Amino acid sequence: MKTIFCFLFLFIFLPLNAQADSGKKCVNVYYDEGPTDYVFGKTYAIYLQNLLGHFPDWKQRVGAVENYKPGQIDECEATFYIGSYFENDIPLAFLEDFKNTQRNVAWLGYSIWLYSPEAQSEMFSAQYSHLTKLDQENLHSNGKPSFFQNISYKGEQFKKFGEFVERDGEQVFASPFEMVVLNPTKEGSDAQILSWAHQPVTDEKAPYIIRKKNHFYVADIPFSYIHESDRYLVFSDLIFDVLGESARHPNPLALIRIEDVHPLTNIRELERLSLVFREENVPMHISLVPIFYDPLYRYDRKPEQEWVTMTQYEPFKLWLEREKQRGSVFIWHGVTHQYRDIPNPHSGYSSDDFEFWDANNNQPIEEDSVSYVLNRLDLGFRYFEQMGIYPQAWLTPHYQASALDYKIFGKVFKWNVGRVIYYINEASGLPEWTTEELKGLQFNSQAEEIHQRQKDYFENLEVETQGNWFGQLYPYEIFGDYYGQRIVPEILGNPQPFKSDHVVWPRSVDEILADAKRNKVLRDCWASLFFHPYLLNHYLNDGIGDYLGDDRKLRRLVKGLKELDYQFINLDQFIEENQNIENVEIEELK
Repeated sequence: MKTIFCFLFLFIFLPLNAQADSGKKCVNVYYDEGPTDYVFGKTYAIYLQNLLGHFPDWKQRVGAVENYKPGQIDECEATFYIGSYFENDIPLAFLEDFKNTQRNVAWLGYSIWLYSPEAQSEMFSAQYSHLTKLDQENLHSNGKPSFFQNISYKGEQFKKFGEFVERDGEQVFASPFEMVVLNPTKEGSDAQILSWAHQPVTDEKAPYIIRKKNHFYVADIPFSYIHESDRYLVFSDLIFDVLGESARHPNPLALIRIEDVHPLTNIRELERLSLVFREENVPMHISLVPIFYDPLYRYDRKPEQEWVTMTQYEPFKLWLEREKQRGSVFIWHGVTHQYRDIPNPHSGYSSDDFEFWDANNNQPIEEDSVSYVLNRLDLGFRYFEQMGIYPQAWLTPHYQASALDYKIFGKVFKWNVGRVIYYINEASGLPEWTTEELKGLQFNSQAEEIHQRQKDYFENLEVETQGNWFGQLYPYEIFGDYYGQRIVPEILGNPQPFKSDHVVWPRSVDEILADAKRNKVLRDCWASLFFHPYLLNHYLNDGIGDYLGDDRKLRRLVKGLKELDYQFINLDQFIEENQNIENVEIEELK
């Protein structure tokens, strides 16, 4: 099971007229810098930057709104402003340029009331009314407080998070309940309500997204409490309209990967899974851990199987050879997928624990450094090389590592799969290499040469972070995130029958298919998820089957996505088809 988290970093200062320099269109991202200890403005800007990474033809210009210079909005084809700090001191020049521009501009969240009612009507045919609150009187039937939770969009309903969680030993209700209410002022105006927010208990509704010609308004900051059916996905789709872009793919894409496959994974389960994918004519994707390690003897194994590589255990080696012949796609999923000889935080054995993250103390591991990461990756790659397997994509164990690690992953792997955590950070010490030289850092069939080039490139890398980490999931592929990674999304999670040390919210096949159906209204959205081999077991053994080897729910999942017209892809082919697309460019506005 993967955890959902994230944080951010690097900027390069370039001249102001970005389009003139590169020939690319540019998009401005302005955020509230706020007081010295305020980090949410920059954090939310990173979320938006990462989503804009789906559009590699657009250069990003990112800066604090407090530093705005007159005319900057009109230098780019599109502009986003993230109003996260209540009644921030926004420059008058920005307010005037935002109102008067003919470029596409979007305002998110607070401070729209700094405009006069007349100016609000001119931009949106609506006027500020109030901020919503958590309703402790009109409760749901289950006792939960109510708020404007349901978001309707293109005939489907998305939903804000709202659950009781434990904090400091107490149960508190966690939700992004606050939003700005703008009341429409004209009947039959040329303003469009693209999305409505609904209060399910009182039946009230208010505009969530308004568009009037080139002006867009989003009634909250859609980056808090994001999940698989969140209004965050609505905003992810709105970006196409603000940029005036069309979908990249004629059909929605699908990918199911078999997760946490290591040398002692049950071969019968793996063969059953392989059979399902072959009979359904769907590409088999295998998240492969090259080394199994169980230093605490927590796994059901023989005494001599404490450390087993994928080249040592003959049944597993033969299965890998068969899958190579069958055309299966391998994703590199950590080296041992565990850390040291300690529970981190669960059992200490491969596939169960974090590898590049100290989960016990919620911080990077003690050894975290360039040399540690490169040496560990080199160790894993030697076994891939011996098997003649050369994965083109990397999958961080439990999706969590340090900012330094992610900076390395973004350079040595062509693509990274899944969700990511981010830190606000600054990196230094990387040499200026050409595009061709940088390609030489990526793993292929020359282990020793690659390792030396990687050491030469990263030897002086230093990364300083600010604030806490935060996490992000993606509905579509990203051609360069804040760390420089290309990301294959994982938006649907995975089937899990019940809560456990790994699972906070159980998730059924029905829920996954419902999310996939709803998400079809989103442009370029993937149906991407993962499936553990042990799920073929009876539920008493952590599975979702009615008997040992029961694959019916997996088949229903595959067939259900096909019936929704999702196109299952071969990830290696996808990577090859997109290898000539350049990563997004980012510059800092100062």
